[in-house]
Amino acid sequence: MTERSQRLSALQNGVVGSVAGMVEVLIQQPTVAMKNAIQQHRPIPWSVPALYRGVGVSLASIAPVSAVQFAVNGKMLGLLHQDPKKPTSDQVKITSAAVAGCFSSLLSSPAELVMTLQQNTGKSLVGTVRDVVQQHGVTRLFRGLEVTMMREAVWCASYLALGPVITQRLHTTSPGVFGSPEEASISQKASASAVGSILAGLVTVYATQPLDTIKTVMQGEALSVRGQNATLAWGTAKRMYHNAGGSLAPFYRGAVPRGARLIGAVFILGKAREYLEELIDERGILQGV
Repeated sequence: MTERSQRLSALQNGVVGSVAGMVEVLIQQPTVAMKNAIQQHRPIPWSVPALYRGVGVSLASIAPVSAVQFAVNGKMLGLLHQDPKKPTSDQVKITSAAVAGCFSSLLSSPAELVMTLQQNTGKSLVGTVRDVVQQHGVTRLFRGLEVTMMREAVWCASYLALGPVITQRLHTTSPGVFGSPEEASISQKASASAVGSILAGLVTVYATQPLDTIKTVMQGEALSVRGQNATLAWGTAKRMYHNAGGSLAPFYRGAVPRGARLIGAVFILGKAREYLEELIDERGILQGV
């Protein structure tokens, strides 16, 4: 996160995160549908309505999820870095973002489960939630929470910290190409941001793809799996590995659409965050609220 974000209140950071997150979801929801279909061995639904099925719960959840991520991140930065005269270290930025990801998964995990089931069954949001709760209880909505927490910790560390850190390093280590932090042109800043987004996105994809695949499989079978088959993440991973004949390939299904989504998300969220933070800070929006 930027130094400017540390001056904003939890409410202001929450608004920044909510708006930025909703913009990203509206642009990239089709890549989520493609990824989920591939991970579950289902055909990709190429019609626009099918690709956007479940976008309602995504939009409804992304605002509070992003708000929690940005607010917790800002709070953690304030707790771990209390000397305003010194720049915030990269370690503090990444740690703060990872903690924010863990907290936000308490909201994102059930929302993603409902979205995945909607894409599989074609049912409404209300109908899907009702089916899950009636058949398995409220706790089934949190199936896959443990792997979601691990994935979100890495993901938030990437887009809230790693992407901006790489971008800043490009300015300081390659000023001839990307310009210095103080004198870089608009095009140089855009180039550095794009490269930083791509590198951070690639790191995130390969670090978290197995976790995301396990999560999607667990959530996609939330209505059907029962008894001994209703395993936790480790049990699901062992079952997937055994069914694949000892191959790790199934854990990386859907990496292409997910990679495209994450790289785009790091860039979209980063640029939206910068614009919104500047707007709110300079105009004093929600100041003192």
